[in-house]
Amino acid sequence: MMMTADASKTRRNRLTLLALIAIFALPPLLGWFFIMNPQWLPSETVNKGVLIHPPRAVSGLALSDAATGVPLDWHELLDKWVFVAVNRGDCDQQCITRLINLRQLRRALAAERKRVERVLIMLPDATGRAPKPPPMEGLEGTRIVLTGNSDVTNNLVSLFELEQIEASEHLFIVDPRGDLMMRHNLKTLKAKEILKDLELLLKASANWVQGDKHE
Repeated sequence: MMMTADASKTRRNRLTLLALIAIFALPPLLGWFFIMNPQWLPSETVNKGVLIHPPRAVSGLALSDAATGVPLDWHELLDKWVFVAVNRGDCDQQCITRLINLRQLRRALAAERKRVERVLIMLPDATGRAPKPPPMEGLEGTRIVLTGNSDVTNNLVSLFELEQIEASEHLFIVDPRGDLMMRHNLKTLKAKEILKDLELLLKASANWVQGDKHE
């Protein structure tokens, strides 16, 4: 009888443990499932951005810091959501305004902003001339990087599908695994629509993304 009671207690303990694992693991798994399969969501919750499916790893892009020439280490950005802006040629006033708007969008996430980084990728202009980066005043925390050669530029154009869209009109989203997974049209979408998408992404990944130091 004692052995039967012990076995029954062990089974109950295992069931309790499995139930606890399910309670804590299921929400983030469901959240990620719905992010990647928005067709299963009610119509009022479908994301406004364009899902890039399958997601595309960006770690193979050899980019370098515009000021120092130091290679960008994508591994430093793992566990972060990354806003990526792409600009061809010099970062003019329109480009600067776009970066400021992205900064404001990040700030609108309140405490969650610490889970988000920003990167500006600058491409050569139509003549192949290296672009001139913007002044950093007001853009602190934005990583500004360059493509080192035409091969890297071509790889980036293909990865981000820039043959089909205007790069300067879009915000690209890289997920905490280092995959390009969504883009938003900055000309056709309102800031609050983009913000709603970002809040959904952050909420779905709340249990597995770490914070960072930037304000």
